[in-house]
Amino acid sequence: MRQLLGPDGSIASRFAGFEERASQIEMAEAVDLALLEGGRLMVEAGTGTGKTFAYLLPALLHAELPDRRIVVSTWTKNLQEQIVHKDLPWLRGVLGVPFEAALVQGRENYVCRRRAEHALRRDDALFESARSVAELERLVEWAARSDEGTRGSLDFEPTAEAWAAVRAERGNCLHARSPFFQSCVWQEAKRRARDASLLVVNHALLLADLKLRRAGRSLLPPYASLIVDEAHHLEEVAAEHLGGRVSRGAVVALLKGAARAAELAEVAPRAELDETLARARAAATELFEGVSRWLAPRVAAALDESVALPRGLPLILRELHDRLHEAASRAAGEAAQSELVARAAAALELADLVDRALQGARDGEIAYAERRGEGGDAALCVAPVEPGPILARELFAPLHAVVLTSATLAVAPPPDRFSWLERGTGVKATTKLRLASPFDYRRQARLVVDPLPDPKEAEAWIAALVDRVPEHLRRTEGRAFVLFTSKATMEAVAAGARAAIEAAGIRLLVQGRGMPRSALLQEFRSRQPAALFGLASFWEGVDVPGRELAHVILTRLPFPVPDHPLEKARGERLLKAGLHPFSALSLPKAVLRFKQGFGRLIRRRDDEGIVTVLDARIVNRRYGRAFLDALPDCPKFVLRGGEEISIDEEFEP
Repeated sequence: MRQLLGPDGSIASRFAGFEERASQIEMAEAVDLALLEGGRLMVEAGTGTGKTFAYLLPALLHAELPDRRIVVSTWTKNLQEQIVHKDLPWLRGVLGVPFEAALVQGRENYVCRRRAEHALRRDDALFESARSVAELERLVEWAARSDEGTRGSLDFEPTAEAWAAVRAERGNCLHARSPFFQSCVWQEAKRRARDASLLVVNHALLLADLKLRRAGRSLLPPYASLIVDEAHHLEEVAAEHLGGRVSRGAVVALLKGAARAAELAEVAPRAELDETLARARAAATELFEGVSRWLAPRVAAALDESVALPRGLPLILRELHDRLHEAASRAAGEAAQSELVARAAAALELADLVDRALQGARDGEIAYAERRGEGGDAALCVAPVEPGPILARELFAPLHAVVLTSATLAVAPPPDRFSWLERGTGVKATTKLRLASPFDYRRQARLVVDPLPDPKEAEAWIAALVDRVPEHLRRTEGRAFVLFTSKATMEAVAAGARAAIEAAGIRLLVQGRGMPRSALLQEFRSRQPAALFGLASFWEGVDVPGRELAHVILTRLPFPVPDHPLEKARGERLLKAGLHPFSALSLPKAVLRFKQGFGRLIRRRDDEGIVTVLDARIVNRRYGRAFLDALPDCPKFVLRGGEEISIDEEFEP
């Protein structure tokens, strides 16, 4: 590793402007050792470490050994595609090793040419709008000529219903009986995965594979070792995929698909099936309107059998399952039968999930209703309270080596800053590393705390934000992200401060007003001076290197919602284990998100700027030191009477 990544190595000889990074070499050596000897490694690698190369280099060399296939899992699609389309081809040229790597995506990301052709024959039965019919025709034409056949390779974004009509589906595959079997892009993707020594997946697919393995099936071929990048998301992805979530929209989409499948199959008579579909739609409306009324005005609440909600939907969905199977027996052609059987299986799956949710918590699970986003649709959810033991037993235990890494992992209070991650993922690390960023934060960045009123004093706090945010924006002439944890707060501050911000010649961009995140970022970069007000998706995974971003304003410490049923259930488990829920759960999660928000500022060696925190708790509460200590070594100040005073002098423990 030192030879490859050192100043005289093969990478340096091919990389213009190469700089040796001691932390990158240390990480690569640790990953190499874990893959060699077998072990459990956790690495927090600060921004600029070059962690992707630090784990890919040893992974590529070890994966070529017999029976040593390695899976690399990421959270974001962007990182997944960067690894497959940029990093791996470049490293193949440097190493001269003829390795085989494959990007593995879920089946639903691939087009099914048989379904596409079948749908086109009766597009009048599929869609009511001319736009959807035109999209379907475009998709069929693309499917016939596309080698990759993935949704991501499309040059346009189809509607959900148009893509649903042509995508590959579990339970709706004719395998070798399909006339398109030899040219099937999904089958080709599976063949590439079987032949590859390195597989690149996302966390959702990794957990979907685990869920299938529990049922005796699988998505991925056998593998020996696992490297998880962006590992701080693994626990939440596991909770979601080992549980489930169902909304009225999901049920309606199923019912529409079932009706279309019956229409395409030209099933007759259909009176009983149509009547069952109508009753299922009415039952779904009744249930989810009841959930919404019961939930209001809360964002989430735990469910149990005592909650008075309509309970007829699962029974009707099971009846629909039977009706669809009966219709399939009368359908002409194997393709039409397959469509109906797939819809029947989906109806049964949703029925079981709704039943589990309405019965309440059991067997280590929590059942709850929630509304995502202010004003969003209500949904029923089931999740394991602690996915860690499941992951430890079923995902990690059979593996030779496991590596968990991210720029933000070590967030728990001392002495063991990785304890939160170990509990959440079930990994008991044999080696733990905290590798500092190579950036010169003392020169490049400074932290300023402006101690506004406590956010619990909502009216005074928002009034102070409206007053102070424009003033802080003027310090850098915009070029700033202003990050919030609540849409309502963001909208209130945007409305109250817009006039003052625009009077300073700064354009105000606000997330959630119809512009996608990518377009919002492009607008921010290209039309300065500007300030961008953002929510959760701007706290991490957003890169704006260069002078366009010189200021990040964090409006409050990002503690998770304490009364969410899943958080409360986890807190109760921690209490039983003798741990305090705040220090063992809430604080690490808040520190993690805080570090991510801070990390938006410095993305390369020539970046410079300010991070401003508008939350007094970071300097007047004992736990504030956990946030400050988690940051890189940069100058830190608090505003007192209009003057900046060193936090080291002013901090009140």
